[in-house]
Amino acid sequence: MPVTQFRVLGPLDCQANDTTIRINGTKQQTVLGMLLLADGKPVALSRLVDAVWDEVAPSTASKQIRNAVSDLRNLLVGTGVTISPVGDGYRLDRAGAALDLEDFTRQVELADRETDPVRKIDTLRSALSIWRGRALTGLTGALLLSQVVSVEELRLTVLEQCINLELELGRHASLIGELTATVAENPFRERFVAQLMIALCRSGARADALRVFDTTRRLLRDELGMDPETQLKDLHRRILGSDLPPAATEPEATPELPRPRHTLPGEAVRLTGREREEATVLQALRRHAEGLSVAPPAIVAIDGMAGIGKTAFALHLGRRLAAAYPDGQIFVDLGAHGIGGRWAEASSVLSMLLRTSGVPAEAIPPDLEGRCTAWRTWLLGRRVLVILDDAASTSHITPLLTGAAGCLTIVTSRRRLPSLHSTCQLSLPEFTIAAGRDLFSSVVGDNRPLAETAAVDEILRHCGRLPLAIRSAAVRLRNRTSWSVSYLAARLADDASRLAELNTENTGLTAAFDMSFYWLDPEHQRLFRLLGRIDVEDIEPDQVARMAGLSVSRVDRLLEELVDFHLLKAIGQGRYRMNELVRAYSLQLT
Repeated sequence: MPVTQFRVLGPLDCQANDTTIRINGTKQQTVLGMLLLADGKPVALSRLVDAVWDEVAPSTASKQIRNAVSDLRNLLVGTGVTISPVGDGYRLDRAGAALDLEDFTRQVELADRETDPVRKIDTLRSALSIWRGRALTGLTGALLLSQVVSVEELRLTVLEQCINLELELGRHASLIGELTATVAENPFRERFVAQLMIALCRSGARADALRVFDTTRRLLRDELGMDPETQLKDLHRRILGSDLPPAATEPEATPELPRPRHTLPGEAVRLTGREREEATVLQALRRHAEGLSVAPPAIVAIDGMAGIGKTAFALHLGRRLAAAYPDGQIFVDLGAHGIGGRWAEASSVLSMLLRTSGVPAEAIPPDLEGRCTAWRTWLLGRRVLVILDDAASTSHITPLLTGAAGCLTIVTSRRRLPSLHSTCQLSLPEFTIAAGRDLFSSVVGDNRPLAETAAVDEILRHCGRLPLAIRSAAVRLRNRTSWSVSYLAARLADDASRLAELNTENTGLTAAFDMSFYWLDPEHQRLFRLLGRIDVEDIEPDQVARMAGLSVSRVDRLLEELVDFHLLKAIGQGRYRMNELVRAYSLQLT
């Protein structure tokens, strides 16, 4: 009888005597994947139908499943593997055929019995090497993916366990590359973030460890409206206080691994409401490269107020364009508006970029000019995408710009960067009503928004149509199943308490506005406080000049600068308006 092997830890694969049995078509692959993951247990016909068709199944669905099973039986003839009807469903009997998932769990069980940490690590690494990618890569049915999640969770748990043991043995230097890639793929799995912070800190890169925490905190707030868990915040405090315990043993002389060059964080939630802006950027890049075999270096500058979704949009663009930049997609959190006012200096960022790109630490020049030259030299002949998130100014990022043909830099900032020579400069607007409704309803996840559309629109107004605020309001309603949409709208109606209502322990709205406000000089801060007290919707310079005791020309200049900081909107010549939520923030400062 042939030696048969099924592999599900990666793309679905079936081998008999080292010859591939081709399983053609998504339908057959999905049915076989479901049967293999059931591990010899029956799978109901209705469940197979749901796995193949995410939405409404055709009237012939059951017949098509039976035909797919018949085709699979024909393909597996002579292997000993059988697919038998059991009640209203099917069961696959592997008859001794190997399954990589079974091999993986067996090696993990062997590792659990090991008492020697080195042998335990070797066994776990051997188990992890069986994986060839995400389980059942390429099959995207919702029901099948729900099965895959538990399998993926097992791999991630084993990887966490293995890395913990390696950190205890002092192998932190050799783990940085792997952990950087793992955090990029699983940005909201905080145990990996903690392990990367520990590895960086113990390798002498304490500042990089703190930046990893700041990036994670910002991503959690911007995309999920949450703060890090207590354990990660405690680790951050220990690193700040230089109170991190050393590894149990001295580091081994392990050669440093090349750093991965694909560090874009994974997408936690689907981006909505930015289709027009995305089309604008893509059109500008097409025109930029039109008629050329290799496009000139391109820069996309994205600016906008706090909470508008700049980071989420930049990351969405990065993932959308990743295939065009196969030599690297790198995310850098510059942290200009991070907690504590610290931001990454160009020299340290260039050092990180060079290390991420595989340049040995001893080969990185000590000075800024040398690092600029080394970075641009490394980029020659490569196609790399770099996202520089949360820039302070044009001068802050100028040394970091790729400047190499075929490369793209995406920059985000809370202020306009008019002196930056960009291919496309885009100020993200507030959400439209339609986009806000879509986001709010999708986060709430039930029918309450559909029953009270007028109340939803009122909530959007109170949230200033800012994505972060809309998501925070929707999460609040989702967690209060007894509340109606109208009740939440009423709670948000009071300017004095609105931010407190939205700013639960898991949201960062007030902190986000704080960092924009504290960037202003005292004269701008005073004017900003005054603007919140103006009752009329449209603001005019002469009115503000009387309140501030300043000349109209001086006030006009200050107002225009607040527009550049995205704390005020220009709606015509000499006419301005405050975002609803920004006004509420201004009122709480007075």
